[in-house]
Amino acid sequence: MQDLLVVNSLTKEFRPLLGRPFRALDGLSFTIREGEVFGLLGPNGAGKSTLIRMLAGYLRPTSGSATVDGVSITDRELKPLVGWAPQEDSFYSRLTVRENLRYFGSLYGLPRASLDGRAAELLTLLGLTEKADARAHALSGGMKKRLNLAIALVHSPRIVYLDEPTVGVDPISRHGLWEVIERLRDQKVTILYTSHYLEEVDRLCDRIAVIQRGKLVTIDTPKGLKKKHGRTLEEAFVALLGGG
Repeated sequence: MQDLLVVNSLTKEFRPLLGRPFRALDGLSFTIREGEVFGLLGPNGAGKSTLIRMLAGYLRPTSGSATVDGVSITDRELKPLVGWAPQEDSFYSRLTVRENLRYFGSLYGLPRASLDGRAAELLTLLGLTEKADARAHALSGGMKKRLNLAIALVHSPRIVYLDEPTVGVDPISRHGLWEVIERLRDQKVTILYTSHYLEEVDRLCDRIAVIQRGKLVTIDTPKGLKKKHGRTLEEAFVALLGGG
């Protein structure tokens, strides 16, 4: 598999009007292979969300670089290559599920004929067909997460960033989302995945990067991390970060 996302010495420094400057990311370098589900772990404040916002083109790096399929994260051409499902709702609550998919697909220039077909495909994949004409605000928490994911996928991006995609949902909905992500993995969709639920990271991810205070601690497979640092991924995570 070839490298799809290449991150090279990526640094982000914030300079608030009051207080001292601080580095949210400090020289991160790693790659994500095409078709890989790549986990990103770290404690709160480690820089995970800052990294994703940069890789999605919403924040500019202070130094370093990153490319998706050879396109810089600072280029306008990045947008159609990337899908992003953030932690918060990314849809319009008064629109129906289908209307949200049509609207966001139109932003990427998808023609109506192909867009309707793509929407139907995603509704089936994500188990939203019966909710297609329901207003988004009336959906359950788990269904809202599915809609977030559908919107991230609507334009068939080269890579999808999933930032805590199962946070705040019940166990049944969480397992349903795992199954969806496993189907995406089977379809060779490239995914960058963040979560505090280590069970799902262990189950879903091919490799995992652990970061702390904006720096890379290690990259390994779930099996490799457990073999080197603990019987479970949680034990390995705690061991690597010195208890936090």
